[in-house]
Amino acid sequence: MKKLLLPLALSFLLGLISTLPAQAEVAGIKDSDQILAELKKSVKTISTDELKKQIDENPELVLVDIRTPAEIQGMGGTIKAPQNTNIIRGWLEFKITGVAQSKDTPIVVYCGGGLRSPMAADTLTKMGYTNVQDYADGFLGWRKAGLPVTE
Repeated sequence: MKKLLLPLALSFLLGLISTLPAQAEVAGIKDSDQILAELKKSVKTISTDELKKQIDENPELVLVDIRTPAEIQGMGGTIKAPQNTNIIRGWLEFKITGVAQSKDTPIVVYCGGGLRSPMAADTLTKMGYTNVQDYADGFLGWRKAGLPVTE
């Protein structure tokens, strides 16, 4: 059953992306690829092993899944960890202080496959949080590694 869910989740994600209009090059406007390339230079990224270690060793960690409920359901769940919380990307700036009340709170953000989480990490840093990391492999990487997920 689990082996069927990953291809379904990937299909769901690719289907979602394919419904978006194609990017057109516009003079003076950065596209998402350029923005992500810039963010990857400034946002600290962690691996699956590093995230697993932080979850196991740091109860103060705030793990933020920025996907929508439909994405979570379509991809078959979320990372199973007591520190995990879901704050949709569009609500991040409004809701994060409910779970991270100190600027030094260790925060790791993730999405499905690492496209939006660098932007979320950058936003949190701009808000004043000083200990923000991006889990670039996202939920799909976590699941592919065979680590615990909620269903």
